[in-house]
Amino acid sequence: MAKKQKKQRPSKTAELPRHNAGDNSPSETKDLPWFRKTKLQALVLFVLAAAIYANTLGHDFALDDAIVITENSIVKKGVSGWGELFSHDTFYGFFNDDSKASLVAGGRYRPLTPAMFALERQISSGPFLHHLLNVLWYGLLVVVVFLFVRDLAAKQARLPWWFALAAAALFAVHPLHTEAVANIKGRDEIIALLGAVGGTWLIFRAAERQRFLGAAAGAMLVFLGCLAKENALTFLAVIPAVLLIFGDHKKGWGRLNYVLPALGAVILFLAIRSSVIGLSLGEPVMELMNNPFLEMKNGSWVHLSTGDRLATVMHTLWEYIRLLFVPTGLVHDYYPMAVPVKSWTEITPWLGLLLHAGMAVFALLKFRSHPFVALGILIYLASLSIVSNVFFSVGTNMSERFLFMPSLGWAIAVTALIARGVRKFGSAVAYAVPALALVFSVLTIVRNPVWKDNFTLFTTDVEKQPNSAKLLNAAGGVKVDRFQQLSATEKPGQISLLTEAADHLTRAIEIHPTYKNAYLLRGNAYLLQDNYDAAIADYDQALTLDGGYQAATDNLVIALTAAGKDAGEAKGDLAGAFRYLRRAEQLAPDNYETLRLLGVAYGVSGQTAAAISYFKRASEVNANDPDARWNYAIALYNAGQTDAAEVEFQAAERLKPGIRRERAGN
Repeated sequence: MAKKQKKQRPSKTAELPRHNAGDNSPSETKDLPWFRKTKLQALVLFVLAAAIYANTLGHDFALDDAIVITENSIVKKGVSGWGELFSHDTFYGFFNDDSKASLVAGGRYRPLTPAMFALERQISSGPFLHHLLNVLWYGLLVVVVFLFVRDLAAKQARLPWWFALAAAALFAVHPLHTEAVANIKGRDEIIALLGAVGGTWLIFRAAERQRFLGAAAGAMLVFLGCLAKENALTFLAVIPAVLLIFGDHKKGWGRLNYVLPALGAVILFLAIRSSVIGLSLGEPVMELMNNPFLEMKNGSWVHLSTGDRLATVMHTLWEYIRLLFVPTGLVHDYYPMAVPVKSWTEITPWLGLLLHAGMAVFALLKFRSHPFVALGILIYLASLSIVSNVFFSVGTNMSERFLFMPSLGWAIAVTALIARGVRKFGSAVAYAVPALALVFSVLTIVRNPVWKDNFTLFTTDVEKQPNSAKLLNAAGGVKVDRFQQLSATEKPGQISLLTEAADHLTRAIEIHPTYKNAYLLRGNAYLLQDNYDAAIADYDQALTLDGGYQAATDNLVIALTAAGKDAGEAKGDLAGAFRYLRRAEQLAPDNYETLRLLGVAYGVSGQTAAAISYFKRASEVNANDPDARWNYAIALYNAGQTDAAEVEFQAAERLKPGIRRERAGN
């Protein structure tokens, strides 16, 4: 009977044990030990968040930074480009073509962070300031998460004092955040979540204090979050739940009135977005790099069956859960075929489906008895929904940055479960928090250096992710670029860069047989190895896939010209030289080197008139080049046209005084 009496609820006059997760009372705050002071805890969290990303401050630009910063013509204008940033698709400044918005389903309207980058570039054009601000914004986000959870927990009597601190700390150190913080472009994730969480927090406080103006301020933050990344609008599902589950319930459903400003803010955002890039999600494109739910049949890409598509999506949802709990082997890229096509005969799609359905049911049935677990699940499911590929394709199978928002739900739910474990099994369970935080901090710090630059990122991740055509293509491309940056004396010892690049690109083509950029880059690797016929074949294939692919045409001309020179000068194959050079001329009639070499070939073959004609055309193309004029003069002189030759000799002398003595060897 004594045991039963201990479980009985206390009488109305009995005093419940005070919950200290909030510590809102000023009198209570005075009496709290130093380590429970709110300001100190917030400072510690800010320092923690900044410290684990301090080793990113020396990083260069990487990955999509080119799209939003370094190669964005509007961002480069600074503040004067703000009007254009807010009136075009986010890709416009990179492509300078509004039609490119169709490259990804629904387009991208995220002008806020590019506007921030534009302002920052007026102060400094280097990456340091951008990286520093990413770290500072992230620290602020972690503090806001702490204050948000702290206020929600203030009246939850059974939670330990460290609950909000632990939830924010686990969120701060999660290794899945490396892309959002270490990559400058990832600031859109940080600002979007800052707007969503900050807005939700202000709306909750407004409802508690019955101050509608606070809800309007919260709605403004939600609006700004949406301008950073549309994912912030998913918190429209979170805000009502927060108002109904937490805080003062005396007003009941009337508290939902405080959601209205946020609803209006989201409607306003969607209206602006629609006026700029349209609201339609568009039709799925038939390019594997922008639509992973395709397969090759009879030489053509076709859509996956509905069953296989859903099975593959559910498999990725299982992978997301795995990464949240075991964030190892991280990579920035999950493009085809990093995630293989799955069917319902396999177990992982079922695991993904049942786990997520089970979480949804638990949240609905247990939100009263397990409010923070339910809230964590809701944040996870709501923010993941828009990038899950369940409702529409987002252009890739999955991405670790897609877990940035959902990981907040993970941190809250896991902390709530640990707190429950403390109540059931004793205080030792609480040590799971610092242990997990320490392990995750180390993983984050170790992962950060990979984001130093494109070469480091691509060549590191391709070893972990050898089945992504896009990553293989990127790794091959940076190895070709690195070889070209070497000095002439260094190149012979670094040929392995080109052979490795060709291997990566060959694998990319095996995965994606119509990957025109992979053919172009492999052609470049072959060309730099003087494997002209292989390079020409790859450029031809790229042009077969896209007849208007100008980069392939330009490089094909270079390869044909180099092959013609090699055939004529090194191999003595005049017929081969003519074959290559005449085709190059057809593609680029005004290419100087092609015309010059044709002049040489015709001269060697004794066709003087043709040689003169080509040297003349070459001199007209490069009229201010003394060597071009000199070559034409020599051709005229050899043909006995000495007067005309002298005119050209003098022209060359005017362009380069002393060229006669130089050519005479004096």
